[in-house]
Amino acid sequence: MMLLLALLLAALLGFTAHSAGICAVKAVSEVITTRRGHMLASFAKTVLWVMTGMVVLTLVTTQRLMPNFLSLTALPLLGGFVFGLGAALNGGCAVSTVTRLGNGELRMLATVLGMTIAIAVVDFGYLAAGVPASFQSHQVVLGGWPLKLAGGALLGWAVWEATNLWRGRDHACGFFEGLLHRRWRLSLAAAVIGLSNVGIAAFAGHWAYTKALRDAVRWKVAGELLPSTVPIVLFAALMAGVVCSALIRRTWSLRYRPKADWVRNLSGGLLMGYGVVAIPGGNDGLLLDAIPSLSPHALPAFIALLLGVASVLLTARRFSDVPQVDCGGDICHEH
Repeated sequence: MMLLLALLLAALLGFTAHSAGICAVKAVSEVITTRRGHMLASFAKTVLWVMTGMVVLTLVTTQRLMPNFLSLTALPLLGGFVFGLGAALNGGCAVSTVTRLGNGELRMLATVLGMTIAIAVVDFGYLAAGVPASFQSHQVVLGGWPLKLAGGALLGWAVWEATNLWRGRDHACGFFEGLLHRRWRLSLAAAVIGLSNVGIAAFAGHWAYTKALRDAVRWKVAGELLPSTVPIVLFAALMAGVVCSALIRRTWSLRYRPKADWVRNLSGGLLMGYGVVAIPGGNDGLLLDAIPSLSPHALPAFIALLLGVASVLLTARRFSDVPQVDCGGDICHEH
């Protein structure tokens, strides 16, 4: 039953990511082209929703969802920057790669292939050099009055944010009509993604598809124990949610003919794969797990990731037009 609930939440997460058009590359493009940061603000809201869910569950149950902290070193900073370079080159981050693949863009398979190759090469190098697969430090667990104060503050914010979401709903159409056929508001997507992620962590453990991909590759490269099948079925459910959203919105279109610019997706995937190992994880793991847990490496690595994206987009802007992303009114449109 818990696995079934986790699968439903993973599908909802995929549906939401596609419905709102969430993407770190778009977030940076919005800042560059419009000088506004609505999507970046929605990322901050997602982090707050995850923190709220984690703290509340810690207070009302014995379950503690905070993962181990990772030390801040130069490696996750480099990994974040390189991942950002690859995401910009690819035209989409880890989340956007999945949503575009579920939308019928088979060129994203080249991205996944590049990530897989890079993870295998880097992890094989780590194995040969005797470098540990992870760089975990101690786990810090907040408790007592500090936890209760944090929980009260986060719950107060959550109630205020939920009230604003309800008041700002689209009155021009029905509730379900808006959810199924209209572009989702960024604030609503932040709430659904954040709380869905907490539910998945509670029912099936911390999960990100980039981490699942690395675990599967390490099993082949390093001969480690066969990883659990749970991350695989969670990824299948995530993709099912993306495809469902694409079909309902009639945006699904199979684009499969290979073109020369598929090489760019492969190259971007190679850089992103290095980032998955060095951060570790992609932007999905940083936003949904590492930053909410206040891991020392997380926010600096994410800022480095954004700087990597920005460096590519600013360079590309000198030679061609960068698509304008306008997220005014809490809804994103790309021109």
